Amino acid sequence: MITRRGLFAVAGGMVLAGDAPRRRRVVLPAPSGGDDTDALNTALRGGAGGLVHGRPGAHYQVSAPLLVHSGTTLVMMECTVTLTTGSRCNLLTNPAAVDGGRDRNVTVIGGTWIRAVDVGGSGTELHTLLFRRVDHLVLQRLTVRTSGDKYAISLGDVTDTTVSHIRFDVRSDGVHLQGPARRTRIATIRGSTGDDTIAVTPRDWQSYDDVSGPVADTVIEDIDVTSAATLVKVLGGSPETAALRTTVRGVAGLAHNNVIWTGDDTAEWRTTGGHVDDLVVEGVSATTVPGRHVVYVNGSNVGRLRIRGLTFADPAADGALVRVSPLAAAAFPELTVEGVHAAHLGAGPVVRVDPTARVQRLRVDRLTVAASAPGAAVLQVAGTVDELTVQRVSATTTGDSYLLELPHWATGATVRQASISDTGVAGRGGGLVAATAATHVLPQVAFNNVRTTNKSWLADLNTRTELLVSRVTVEDTTGGVAKVRRSGATVIRGDTLRTAPGSAGVSIGAGGSVTSYLVDLAVDVSRLVRSDGSTATNTNAELPCGVGPVVCAGLTWRHLHTGASY
Repeated sequence: MITRRGLFAVAGGMVLAGDAPRRRRVVLPAPSGGDDTDALNTALRGGAGGLVHGRPGAHYQVSAPLLVHSGTTLVMMECTVTLTTGSRCNLLTNPAAVDGGRDRNVTVIGGTWIRAVDVGGSGTELHTLLFRRVDHLVLQRLTVRTSGDKYAISLGDVTDTTVSHIRFDVRSDGVHLQGPARRTRIATIRGSTGDDTIAVTPRDWQSYDDVSGPVADTVIEDIDVTSAATLVKVLGGSPETAALRTTVRGVAGLAHNNVIWTGDDTAEWRTTGGHVDDLVVEGVSATTVPGRHVVYVNGSNVGRLRIRGLTFADPAADGALVRVSPLAAAAFPELTVEGVHAAHLGAGPVVRVDPTARVQRLRVDRLTVAASAPGAAVLQVAGTVDELTVQRVSATTTGDSYLLELPHWATGATVRQASISDTGVAGRGGGLVAATAATHVLPQVAFNNVRTTNKSWLADLNTRTELLVSRVTVEDTTGGVAKVRRSGATVIRGDTLRTAPGSAGVSIGAGGSVTSYLVDLAVDVSRLVRSDGSTATNTNAELPCGVGPVVCAGLTWRHLHTGASY
């Protein structure tokens, strides 16, 4: 009777678990001092399906690709492999990348992999480590150094892939992922790259377009690299491809282009027009250079995008933390920005929507700006936002700055519906909302539980706008609720407004108008539109109705307590 061994049926026979053959183990030969290609590939064939060990301290030289076969684990800790000048090929790859078919269960651990000067080649030969058509691929604890040519690690047509604990000193991209690809994790990347550190491109430029397809369920995390370009790029490829369900988190370091870039690379039609959807960016603290942005969205076919946990402190920066800037007119269904802390905001805003962009739903939540450059807007909409929700914002800004700005130069700027709640803004000058061009569109703004301190105006408007006010405090200012310019027509409604004693309440330019249905609005009512049922608190003692709460009946202002009329 079998009591200690499992019993398995295999191809009609039986194998006892305790009698299963041990995994094949092979040790690579010692370096020859010359070209080790043939000796290493012979050993890799002999160890196919097993465990292959390099010799610690060995320095190998090769002139053709090393092939890691299905089922093989190659351990190269403390080994160095150099692809020599003029080889015109990859350094490390898998058989299916060369001969077709499909490989599985390929693992490479450790080693320093070097592409020498002027290796050369064309197309995908220019990549150093290249893997194609592999299921269950693991690359761990590698160091990759290149003196030129293209991608350090090129992946395409792969599933269930892990690339982790990689150190780069390379002249082009670090990890470049082409479609089709599913369930890829890229983590703990260090060093420096001469181009994008991580690039997700479902379809690549013509010279490297050997495989293409959707890239789905990708996690990119713990990146701390100095990049000559972008730290993480997520493109949609061409119109028939897509990048779906991508998470990017824990990105530090320095980018000399945008930190995170998603959308289109218009240098090639193969990298333009593809779909990016369900992208999450979180925990980003990396910095960039003047004129660039932390998250840059330029795609023509980008879906849901959620950005959270950004930290920023660069008073010299002039780019936006998040910029939506498609090269041609494009709509974005949903953008969420939450959990952002800016210790010092530069001249650029936290979020900027460019004239070519229409964001259907923009939500900003839990945003803190501790200090800013003079005149910096927190949110700047130069394009169109259909529904804007802003909540739990604390900002200290200086100069003529606003929480929400429709810039004067953006003549078509539009926010169709805006809601601002649980928010406090402080600092000399400016205000909460500005739409100062007569061509701006801002039909309605709702304020709930909002406080401003030392800001001139709650709203500076040249638009036809309804302000809905609830639990709003305007402190320490000689301004007030609304500055209405010559083409503006503002209607104020709501309850529970408190303004600073002596404030003007409203300022109305020639041609502008204000109608109040808010009894707490302290204002000289002779400046308001008389509309049946309108109400305010009169501050002009020279009017016959007297100082205090008044209501308009027909065209007459009548004091609510004394009955005196004007």
